[in-house]
Amino acid sequence: MPLGSFRELYLLCEADEELLVIDQHAAHERVNFERLTRAVSDATVATARLDPAETIPLAPETVATVETNRQVLADFGFDTDTFGRGTIRLRSVPAPFGRAADVDAFRDAVDTLAVGDEPDALRREVARDIACHHSVRAGDSLDSEQIQLLLDRLDECEQPFHCPHGRPTVLSLDEATLAAGFDRRDRR
Repeated sequence: MPLGSFRELYLLCEADEELLVIDQHAAHERVNFERLTRAVSDATVATARLDPAETIPLAPETVATVETNRQVLADFGFDTDTFGRGTIRLRSVPAPFGRAADVDAFRDAVDTLAVGDEPDALRREVARDIACHHSVRAGDSLDSEQIQLLLDRLDECEQPFHCPHGRPTVLSLDEATLAAGFDRRDRR
């Protein structure tokens, strides 16, 4: 049961005999990552068309990375083509959660692809970057309905206790720990 939020960073919830402190960004990132990876494996990712298309000047080696990984980028919703020497035209961006990605998400995806890992590792890393860009941030205020929706979706995750980068999403304090911290021997 949600109790509220702290500093627009953490959600406070009561669960049985425990106080749960949930990092709203890490939790939302986990939810978005799992939703995105399912969307990419099941069907095409929802996209937002850029009109006009964004022209992005890039170093020649970065353009080569885009050209080599055009299909991976397309799988995630980035529709690109080469636009002259050293420039990429970005015609669409992923919008899997109702919010369109921005040019920074594209640049992060390309940087990830430049590392040159195996395709599955690259896909996971690109999914992590996109999920992060679409997640609530520190200072974002969530109303009670949004908090409940986030908690429900986190509960549906296969790995709800860590964000895709490995940070914890939830910390738990049991009643005994709180009682000991306040030097209480009973509930009065």
